Amino acid sequence: MAFDGRALIGPELLPEDLSGERVNPRGGELLFISSAYGGGSRALKLARAGVRTTVEEVWSHKLMRIHYGNVVRLGNYVYGSSGDFGTAPFTAVNVKTGKVVWRERSLARASFISVEGRFIILDEDGHLTLATPTPEGLKIHSKVELLKNNAWTAPTLAATMLYVRDRKTISALDLK
Repeated sequence: MAFDGRALIGPELLPEDLSGERVNPRGGELLFISSAYGGGSRALKLARAGVRTTVEEVWSHKLMRIHYGNVVRLGNYVYGSSGDFGTAPFTAVNVKTGKVVWRERSLARASFISVEGRFIILDEDGHLTLATPTPEGLKIHSKVELLKNNAWTAPTLAATMLYVRDRKTISALDLK
C-alpha cells in the first residue's frame, strides 16, 4: 500500500492462493513471493520515481512453491523446500532470472536458517542437517535424527544456543 492508501500490487501480480506466501525484500529492488497450492513464485521489480513506487513482474513460474517453510536469499539465489503435497525438494532459484539451478532430494520438507554462509536445516521428519549451498548443489556436512513428530518450525539460533522443536518436544543445543 502507498502512503495514500492506493494498492501498489494488484491481484494480477500475486500468487493465486496466498496461503503460505513467503516474501523476501532484501537484496535490492527485487521482491520474491512464493506460495503453494498452485500459486508458484515470482519476482517483482520495485522502483521509486519521486514519491511513487512502480511494480513490474520480472518472472513467474510454478517450479518453486513454498508451503509452510521459509526461504533465504543469499546473493542472487533464493533457497527453500519446494512443494505442497508429496515431495518437497530443497531448491535453489536464481532470483533475477527465475531459473531453477538445482534440487536436492535427500531432505524431507524443511525449514532452515543461514549462519555464516551455511544452512542449519530441520526437516519435517526431525533430521537436523548442516549444509553449504553452492552454485552446483547443496554440500551436506552432517545429518542427525533429532526429533520424531512433525518438525515444522524453523530452527532458532540465539548466541550459541540452537533451539529446535517438533509437535511434542523442544530441544536446546549448545553449539560452542
